[in-house]
Amino acid sequence: RVAGCFLESRLSVPLVAPFVKKNHISLKECTAKQFISFNDFFVRKLKMDARPFSNAPQDFISPCDARLTVYPIHENGKFEIKNTEYTLEQLLRDRKLAKRYEGGTLFLFRLSVDDYHRYLFVLHTVNPAANDFCPIYKENTRTYTLLQSANFGTLLQMEVGAMMVGKIVNENAGAARRVQRGEEKGYFAFGGSTVIVLA
Repeated sequence: RVAGCFLESRLSVPLVAPFVKKNHISLKECTAKQFISFNDFFVRKLKMDARPFSNAPQDFISPCDARLTVYPIHENGKFEIKNTEYTLEQLLRDRKLAKRYEGGTLFLFRLSVDDYHRYLFVLHTVNPAANDFCPIYKENTRTYTLLQSANFGTLLQMEVGAMMVGKIVNENAGAARRVQRGEEKGYFAFGGSTVIVLA
């Protein structure tokens, strides 16, 4: 909390320039060039044309800038997320929901601190159903949304925050509504973070 408060304050502005230089981040893509805090820089918005994506309904797009690892999902299979090993049931805390994705695929998008930390809806969907998890001692904060789609069935999109992430912010969380491919879903405050998609 203390780190989060500092990164939200004007006192953190001097950290921006060295961070940009060290991580070779281009601010040319950003809608703003001046920031009121480190987190204001970290959750910066990009220009509309900075991340073009396919609108073809059969194409599966990435929800974020990240490094991708793909796992087949099988009963009792394990995945390492943020240095913690989980079965899908442990990750979701829901046996029935985990069973639903057995035989499917887990897409693990790992964001580094130098990545753009806003993420999108991956495809045209109807009626997202949101569910949040509260953090406990050894686990990272995580939230997920069920996305009903015409071409890929019901996908699950989960955001996992790192220890130093002050918060995960999902726009219109919990609201069942129609969303569009490429529409902003939310953002992470400072830290490395992960987005998981189950298909």
